[in-house]
Amino acid sequence: MGFMSAPSPPGPDPELVKQRKAEEERLAKQKEEERRRTADMERKKRANLLGQRSLQDEELEGFTGYRRRNLGKSIRS
Repeated sequence: MGFMSAPSPPGPDPELVKQRKAEEERLAKQKEEERRRTADMERKKRANLLGQRSLQDEELEGFTGYRRRNLGKSIRS
């Protein structure tokens, strides 16, 4: 009855296993880097380290660097 059994499938190709493992490692590294980058951007936003206001001295609290337009008001009033 052993002569009627189906042949076993060939084992996994070692080169394919290496490629798959390398690809999984690369994707894990990429995902970790993306997570690190988003966490760093969130930290910078919370600490106000981005943009025009982050470059100002502490004594220039009220100065935003841009003139505000008074819409609907006359210039001479």
